[in-house]
Amino acid sequence: MPKNILIFSDGTGQVGGLRPDQRLSNVYKMYRAMRPGPSSPINPKEQVCFYDAGLGAGEVGGLTLQRIRNILSAAVGTGIDENVIDCYEKIISYYEPGDRILLFGFSRGAYTVRAVANVMNLCGVPTTMPDGSPVPRFGPRLRKIASDAVNFVYNHGNGYPRGQKPYYERREELGRRFRQKYRSFVPDAHEDVQGNVQPTFIGVFDTVAALGNAQVSLLAGFIVFALFVAFCASLWFSWPWYVCLPLLGLLGLIGFWYGKLKWSQWKYFSPDETRPLKLSRLSDWAAFWKYGHYAKWNLENYDQWLDSDVGHARHALAIDEQRKNFPRVKWAMPAEAEKTEGRAPPWLKQVWFAGCHSDVGGSYPEPESRLSDIALSWMLEELKACVPDVRINENKLYVMPDPTGMQHEEAFMFAYGPIRRRWPVVPREVSAVFALHPSVIERLETGLVSHVGEMRPYRPEQLRNHPSAKSYFDDGQ
Repeated sequence: MPKNILIFSDGTGQVGGLRPDQRLSNVYKMYRAMRPGPSSPINPKEQVCFYDAGLGAGEVGGLTLQRIRNILSAAVGTGIDENVIDCYEKIISYYEPGDRILLFGFSRGAYTVRAVANVMNLCGVPTTMPDGSPVPRFGPRLRKIASDAVNFVYNHGNGYPRGQKPYYERREELGRRFRQKYRSFVPDAHEDVQGNVQPTFIGVFDTVAALGNAQVSLLAGFIVFALFVAFCASLWFSWPWYVCLPLLGLLGLIGFWYGKLKWSQWKYFSPDETRPLKLSRLSDWAAFWKYGHYAKWNLENYDQWLDSDVGHARHALAIDEQRKNFPRVKWAMPAEAEKTEGRAPPWLKQVWFAGCHSDVGGSYPEPESRLSDIALSWMLEELKACVPDVRINENKLYVMPDPTGMQHEEAFMFAYGPIRRRWPVVPREVSAVFALHPSVIERLETGLVSHVGEMRPYRPEQLRNHPSAKSYFDDGQ
C-alpha cells in the first residue's frame, strides 16, 4: 500500500519542540499534527514524516564549534546544502514504489524543499545500486548518494541563468548519468530527461534564500582575524603553551573548514564518463580548469524552477516583509504553467497575506499568532483539497485565524543592549498577478488594527496600486 512521505524544512534558527514553551513555526505545527508516534493515531505504514531544523545554530546558546561552522557556511553561501542533502537522504531512505512525496517549508526552509524537488527532477529517487543490489536505507553509503546528487549534479552551474551554456547541458548530462547509475529514470519513457519521482504536493511559506550574506562574511572574517591577532600576541608576549596551542588549533580548524567550504563550490564536468577526472592525477589538472567553474547562487539567479509534473504547489507570501535581505524568490515559469491548464485543483497558487515574514510563516508567541494562523489554515485547506489521503491528527492542530491580529516588524539584524543594527529596508513589490487572501481585504476594512505596538489603519504602500486594494487608499486614509 503506497504511503505518504512528508518532509518539513523549517526557517532559519527554528528547532521545533526544543522547549515546551517554544515559539513554533507553521511548519513545525504541521509536522507535529502529521507525524506518527505513540500519541498519534496515524499509522506509520500510511504516513511517515521528517523534520529538518532550520539553517543556523538554532536555540543552543554559546559560541560552539558548530555555531562557528554555521557562520562560515552562511558566509560562503553553502549552509543550505546540508539541509537539502538531509531531506533528500530521508526521501531515498523511506521511498517505496508508488509512495507520495509531500514537501513543506518556511523561509530558507521553503527554498530548501523547492531545491529538493528539483534534485528529484534531475536525479529521481534511486531504486538500485550500480551493482544491482538494494539501495541502503541508512549509513554512509546512503549519505554519499544524497550528497553526490546535491553537490555534483544539482549544484553544477548554480548561480548562472537557467539554460545558459555550457552549464545547463552539463548539468542535465550529470543528471542523466546519475539516473542511469541508480536506475532512477522514468521506466518506458521515450527519452530519459528527468527523474522517476516528482513531488505530489509542495507547500511553502514566504520563500527566501539569502544563501550568501555580506554581514555574516564580515563576521566570519572578524573571527578569523581576531584569532590570528590573539595567536600573534601569544607568541609576542610569550604566553604559556596551553594558551598558544589551543589558539593555533582553533585557527587551523577554522581555516580548514573555510577552505573546504570554498573548495566545495568549485564544480567540474568529466567529458568522458568512463574516465572521471581526479585531482590526484596531475594530467587531469588542465581539464579541471577547462571544465570547471566557481558555482554560487546569487540573488539574480536563485533557483526558480517548478516542473509541471509536480502535482500541486502552494505559496503563502508576506505583503509587509521589508528587509532587503529577504526578497521574494520567484517560482515557476509561464511555459510550465501553460502545460497544466485545466488541472483541478489548479497546479500552482501563490497568494498574498498581511504581515511580515513570520506573521505568515509563524514563530511568534501564540497570543500573537493570529495572522500566521490565517496562512496556516489556508495551507491546510489547500493540502486537503489536493491530497485527500493525507493524514492529519486534528487534536494536535488548533488554529484561530483573525484578520485583525497583531502585526510585527522584524527591523533589527541584532540587538545587544544599546548596540543595535537595523536591516536595510526595501518594500516588496506586491504583484497583482497573485491574489490577495480575503483576510487582507477584511484587514483593510477594519478601522484600527494592532501594528508593532500601536493601533492604526492597515494601509501598506505596497498595496496602493493593487487592483483589489487601491480603492481603500482613495479616501486619503
